[in-house]
Parts: sequence; structure tokens; C-alpha cells
Amino acid sequence: MTVTPPPPDHALKAWHVWLWPALLVFIAFAMWLLPWGEWVPILRDWVQSHGALGAVVFVLIYIVVVILPLPAAAMSVVGGLAFGWWGFPLSMLGSILGAIAPFYISRHWLRGPMMRRIDGPKVRAADHAISDNGFVFVMLLRLTPILPFTVQNWLLGLTAITSWPYFVATLVGLAPGTLAMVWVGEMGGLASVSSDRTQIVLAGGGLLAFGIFVIWLGRIATKEMERAGLYKSKKKG
Repeated sequence: MTVTPPPPDHALKAWHVWLWPALLVFIAFAMWLLPWGEWVPILRDWVQSHGALGAVVFVLIYIVVVILPLPAAAMSVVGGLAFGWWGFPLSMLGSILGAIAPFYISRHWLRGPMMRRIDGPKVRAADHAISDNGFVFVMLLRLTPILPFTVQNWLLGLTAITSWPYFVATLVGLAPGTLAMVWVGEMGGLASVSSDRTQIVLAGGGLLAFGIFVIWLGRIATKEMERAGLYKSKKKG
């Protein structure tokens, strides 16, 4: 089975390109509305008092969130709040480990029945095309949030993409968005436990610059998917 992009609509493409930045702005604004000043010290005290166990619990919860249809981005923010910048490698680990089960379940138990049901020359040709460009396809799909991360994991298991391109491209493609979410969480932690406004302003400025970089990456990824024939947009005129 092939991974079918959304309906070819130019407005939809633009909406997806702006999804990550809009999410960043929303979560960053929420930092000023929620009582993080009370929650973050408690959360970080718990993490420090439990040592490695706190990190293990976080990664295990992250894995469950990724497997189920739950917002993994929120877990990355929590990682930034609880662990600071250490939330980035922990979130990446949770993402990669959480992507294992859906991919292999879909590959070994769902792909065969689905391929027998929809098999045909066009389906096989598309499946081979995606497999031959597996690394690029997965990386661009991760960079461009056309589909939720959990849905991507299940659908990619239905393709002929092999394991190594799937996991390595997932690692590369998820890194920018995950770093941005952890950055938001770290900013919330700074605002809660630090009175140094300069440090908070610098962190906010860095996040803004990184948000622009994520927009740029999303636009480049979408154009590359169009060029490869993996995604189409409706041209006006």
C-alpha cells in the first residue's frame, strides 16, 4: 500500500508549512498563562530526586504517547520543562522507540492483506518508487507535518521501505521540530525558576529564529516532495 498525500490543494500545503510555527507560538503563549512557577520546581525536584528513574519513566510514557493517537509534541515540551536541554535527547529516544512497534506491526501483519486487496501495476510501481527513495521520502514526510507522527508510523509500515532508512530518516527529520518543542519547554522553565530577564529574552529570540528556520525547512521539504512526485499541489491559473 502506498502512502497517499492529502488532496492536492495549495492552501492545504501552506497550512501545513505554518503548522509547526503556529504550534510554537500557541505553546509559548500558554507558558505565560499557566502557573508554571508552581509546577516546574515541583517537576524538576521530582526528576532530580529520582535520578535516572525519572528519565526512564519519561521515555516510557513518551513511547506510549507515540504509539497511541496522542500529541507527542506536548511530551517534548514537558521534556524541556522537566529536564531542560536534556529533554531533547530523551524526547528523540522516546520518538524513535515509539516508532518501532507501529512500523513492524503494520509491516508484518497489515501490509500483506492490504497489498493483496489493492494490488495492481500502479500500486506496485508507486510502492517501488517510495522504497527506492525511502530515506528522502521518510525524512521529508517527518519535516512536513502532512500527517500526525503516529499515523505516519502506521502508514509507512504498509510500504516497502526498509528498516534502516525508516529509522535514520526519522531521526534526522524529527530533530528540528523536537528541538523546537523542547526549546519552548526550556523557556517555560527559565520563566519559572529564573529571574534573569536577559536570559529569557535571549532564549525567546533564539526560539523565534529557530521557528523561522523550521518554516524554511518545511517549505523546502514540500517543494522536494513535489519535485519527486510524492506530493502535489493545485496550481492556480
